[in-house]
Amino acid sequence: MKKISNALKVLAVACAVVALAACGSLPDDDDSSTILVIESITGTTTEGDPVAFLQSDVVKIGAQGAYVTADAATANLRATLASPDPVNPPSVYNNVVLTNYRVTYELPTGPGTPGVDVPLPFDGNFSTVTLEVDQSTAVPFVVVLEAAKLAAPLVGLAGTTTVIETRAMIEIFGQDLKGKAVKATGYLTIYFADYIDAPLP
Repeated sequence: MKKISNALKVLAVACAVVALAACGSLPDDDDSSTILVIESITGTTTEGDPVAFLQSDVVKIGAQGAYVTADAATANLRATLASPDPVNPPSVYNNVVLTNYRVTYELPTGPGTPGVDVPLPFDGNFSTVTLEVDQSTAVPFVVVLEAAKLAAPLVGLAGTTTVIETRAMIEIFGQDLKGKAVKATGYLTIYFADYIDAPLP
């Protein structure tokens, strides 16, 4: 009987240790408790004014002649809890670190053929960007590569008045500080053309 009593005591202590350890552990769910939200994506006009689309000049004329440049856009992002709890506020583990993104171009009427009707898709990386829960953050990123303007179909726009309208699907990836993956998708309309360059001073 004494042996059984001692065994029960040992078992009780072991259960208490396990319970205490569980109190300090993090949930092991597959899905993050944080949601990544794209509030808006903005581009610029050829004059550099921020707008809800992008005017992409496929070739520019400078003092040294014709040249091409990459185009940037800005994603306004916010991390938010999937199930907000008024009693337990979000912790630092709910913050999100952005890792990479993917840009895929589509025609207004359908997917189109990459390298024929629309530029090729590409992947890009973010430098260290951390989003705190319920705070909006503006994150700039390249949305059109220089190389895209030197390949079909954009290279054929140089010296013409043709405009190619595309919709860029932008997938942004990251993870919360528990290592759980998060993702958000947004869109930006892009007008590719050989725009008239402002005269040099």
